[in-house]
Amino acid sequence: MFTRTRDQEDTVPEVIRVPKNISKDIQERGFHLYKWISPEEVKLSIERDFLKVLKIIGVPLAILALVFTFLSALNPIVFLFTVFVGVSMMFIYLLFLSIKRSRLLTKSAFVVMTDSSISLWWKIHKLSDMSGLKKDIDEVSTTFEENLFEESKLATSKKNLTDQVIEQLFWGYKKIFSLWDSRISFGRSKDSAQFMLIIIALYTAYVAIMASVYFVGVLWLLIFGKLLTWANTRYLIYRWHSVTKINQLFGDLDISSDNIKQQKSELKKLLTQAHDNQWKDWLLLEINAGIKDINSSAQWAVLEFMNLKNEISSSRYSDMFRFEIYHTWIKKQISKPLEDILSLLEKNRDVLSQTQDDIKKQINNTSKVELQWPLKLQLKRIKMQLRDVKQYIPMLEESISKLR
Repeated sequence: MFTRTRDQEDTVPEVIRVPKNISKDIQERGFHLYKWISPEEVKLSIERDFLKVLKIIGVPLAILALVFTFLSALNPIVFLFTVFVGVSMMFIYLLFLSIKRSRLLTKSAFVVMTDSSISLWWKIHKLSDMSGLKKDIDEVSTTFEENLFEESKLATSKKNLTDQVIEQLFWGYKKIFSLWDSRISFGRSKDSAQFMLIIIALYTAYVAIMASVYFVGVLWLLIFGKLLTWANTRYLIYRWHSVTKINQLFGDLDISSDNIKQQKSELKKLLTQAHDNQWKDWLLLEINAGIKDINSSAQWAVLEFMNLKNEISSSRYSDMFRFEIYHTWIKKQISKPLEDILSLLEKNRDVLSQTQDDIKKQINNTSKVELQWPLKLQLKRIKMQLRDVKQYIPMLEESISKLR
């Protein structure tokens, strides 16, 4: 996922504010995949709503349970049944919410942006015409407490609700003991005292049940939440396969670019050492291995380049995408480093050819055999290196041509 930041600039006034790091990414690549809502956030939103519902139904359910219990002549079965019905309705509601949130996730998990368009809810909008986008963005932002390109507030909301639910459970005791102290409604008779004790006992039973519901609910959400997250993750992989593959290929090309740049630096260092040390055998082996690795990296980068281009062309986002920007990015990331390596090898080839001619002249001008021997050995090494360099140069040229 790309780093979210509040350092933003107005790309589309009054509708969305695009962070500078994302705008830069779009300008360089012509594409950015923003991971907005995740399966984990769906799970967190259900946990938040569990606490919210528990807070809302807590007091009404307590009153109903007490009223029905007194009307049934203090029948404990009525008390337990009332609580059970209320809690069951709560879990049915949460199950309904889970389905609804999962459907919303499939539409808002990813936001695809190019220099000209944005795709959200499977709809593609031109940046010049965003009138139909605000309603969709607001629905997701409100549901998951996370504005587009900003941090989620779900964790904070859940924590606050947890504190409120616990406080609410014990708030009833304060009210009951307040009535006990004042005796305004019941007087100071023995019957009123017994009545208050019954109220305290029933409320204590209610608190115990609601506390049990809370812990059972947490356990249920832990198990159900993991299943929900797993199912949503699997579905997103299936539903968003194309766009995630595009994003992955962009990342792979970044890695290939870094590898090629590093290999270029190492090869340059080895060639300099070889030239200064008369092309020693161990240096030749390392140089040849380095050139071979570079060609392998170049061929792999070409394959990734073609795969990415084909993936974009065959996706629903092809009309959003400008390949001019893409080719400029490829030239910077892959073509330019390879061209630098090609230039380095061509220069090395010329140096080897000139060195070969110079050594041949030295051998011809040296009459003593013992002096010719090290020169011939050096000449043999140079011929081997020159052969390998000439072999790899056309391969590199071919790879560069495919990137154009």
